[in-house]
Amino acid sequence: MKWKLARKKIEEKVIDPFRPENILQALKNPDEVLLKSLRSLTEMTGSITGINFKSYSKLKSEAKGKTEFTFIGEKKVEEVKLQLFKYNESEFTETQEISDYKLVDSNDTKNNFWLNLHGIHDVALVESIADRLKLENLTVRQVIDTTQRPKMEDYEDYIFFSIKSILLDEFDRLDIEQLSFVLSKNYLISFQEKVGDHFNYIRQRMRDNLGLVRKRECDFLLFQLLDAILDNYFETLDAINQEVGFIEKQTLTNPKQSTLLLMEKNKKNVSKIKKSLAPFKEALTNILQDRTHFINVENLKYFRDLSNSCSNAIEEANATYSALESLTNIYFSSLSQKMNETMKVLTTVATIFIPLTFIVGVYGMNFENMPELKWEYGYFGVWGIMIVTLFGMIFYFKKQKWL
Repeated sequence: MKWKLARKKIEEKVIDPFRPENILQALKNPDEVLLKSLRSLTEMTGSITGINFKSYSKLKSEAKGKTEFTFIGEKKVEEVKLQLFKYNESEFTETQEISDYKLVDSNDTKNNFWLNLHGIHDVALVESIADRLKLENLTVRQVIDTTQRPKMEDYEDYIFFSIKSILLDEFDRLDIEQLSFVLSKNYLISFQEKVGDHFNYIRQRMRDNLGLVRKRECDFLLFQLLDAILDNYFETLDAINQEVGFIEKQTLTNPKQSTLLLMEKNKKNVSKIKKSLAPFKEALTNILQDRTHFINVENLKYFRDLSNSCSNAIEEANATYSALESLTNIYFSSLSQKMNETMKVLTTVATIFIPLTFIVGVYGMNFENMPELKWEYGYFGVWGIMIVTLFGMIFYFKKQKWL
């Protein structure tokens, strides 16, 4: 599995503090070991969107002072692709020409349109689509700024909805993509950063005229797309929970520094999921409370169900994060216990040799009047006293269960 590959790479990079050759180093400076681990973790996990926020903050500042639009984000696809679905219950057409956005007719009362764009870095194309459908400039800026917080905004002629899609990639890192939607009475526009398979099964159901998607208006299609994105969150949480199970087993049986790294990596991932789900839930709540006229009353129940599913995802994310917090506490308790056991052994050994060192020290003094020095059996007598003392202390420590 993907997470096993990532775990193997982590284990290859870290030092196990419980190995005998490393235990003394961990005892001397445990903070340094932990800091090195967390630095490695930061390098492996990356930021919430895989973006250098310093450079993007600069871009955003520059964009505010310009009248033209500026793409803010990471270019994730070279070739921009566009799909247009024109449909009703009995008819369906699909085209993929870049110029097909001009076919979207907001005054067409017989057909619905779904325009799907892959590659929002093409600012000129996004602007052309906006001009064609009379979208606000603020909407255009929100579409091409991938650092925006997920939100829902209600305009006079449409509603704007943005969301983060989260999935684990092949290296067990979060692949975060911003998706934006513009919903009007007879059209839905979806903007994706790259080509993905989030909506493939929905497209196929439209082609085969299965389910309700062609029998309902575009608001039901929006529900289907948002539901597919929410499924990605559950899939990601399921994968993380599988790894949490492995981490729990490792923590209880053989805790390693790589185990701590996996804990912290997954805590970061779950934290990012929670930060994305919270505004998603808020946007759905706004749709249900505002009762926008672009959402038909008959479809409100689907959005209400979607809101409940989002709440369940948030609860699952919170539970997963709490489990990881508990495992972190168990890990450090186990580490502390290991350290205490090591210190107990070292202290016991040192205590045993204290009286022996005292005896050796006494007879190592350079005084002439030491009667035992001239005693025939003095050497053997001292050895006898030392051996009796040694075994006496060992017996005492075992009786006290210190050994």
